[in-house]
Amino acid sequence: MGEGSVERHLRSVAAAARATWPDVTFDDEAFVDFLRARPARLAAASTACAGDLLLAFGCARGDAAAIRILEQQYLLGLGASLPGPHRDDAAEIVQILRERLLVPAGGRPARIEDYTGRGAMQSWLRVAAVRIALNLKRSRRREIPLDEDRALAERASGDLEIDDLKRRYSTEFRAAFAAALEALPVRDRTLLRQHYLDGLTMEAVGALHRVHRITVVRWMDRARVALARETRRELTARLRVNEAELSSIIRLIESQMDLSIRAFADKD
Repeated sequence: MGEGSVERHLRSVAAAARATWPDVTFDDEAFVDFLRARPARLAAASTACAGDLLLAFGCARGDAAAIRILEQQYLLGLGASLPGPHRDDAAEIVQILRERLLVPAGGRPARIEDYTGRGAMQSWLRVAAVRIALNLKRSRRREIPLDEDRALAERASGDLEIDDLKRRYSTEFRAAFAAALEALPVRDRTLLRQHYLDGLTMEAVGALHRVHRITVVRWMDRARVALARETRRELTARLRVNEAELSSIIRLIESQMDLSIRAFADKD
């Protein structure tokens, strides 16, 4: 696209922005400069996202009408769209998000300027809110010391062990599971924590990683299979039993792990 075509396109985006939010007054030149300021925003700018881009532009400059629209049309109902475990903290989460979006800090402009138009403003805000919710949860967890790997291991082992296995091999299984979890790639461990410990649905995890739910399902399945395989390997190395008893224990653990994994997945 030539320079002249780009200019005409940006002018059409400005016109669409004005039509979307006529209460927000702005200078076309300043708005076009805002669109050009970041390559990602320039590439994504379109008439479809023009209204959202205008709100980012206006809010970053303290425009009262833009801030009012952001509040009423986007932030007001944001708490209700959060995953269930975080809705009790919705007011605090939205307030933190509001401050981060609109208040410059640390020598950098307000974070609303980070919006590029590559996705809908509502989705972008929801992802930011979920990140804040997770950070809040983790900060509170640090106030009462808790090792996340240990927590996940204890939850999984508690779900998987039948009475005899719990009585005889609980220590070995917990150690094997924790070691297996540690051996997973960082992304796999993050997915498992977000889903099992933080209580996020597959859709919410997908929003955080900017991928479709189906992609998250595939990632999660691979993580579960890898975790089960590594747990079996670790447990085999730790147990000192004869071959027949070891085979029986491994088969039992495999069957229970498969059932538990399906049960967790069905919760979504």
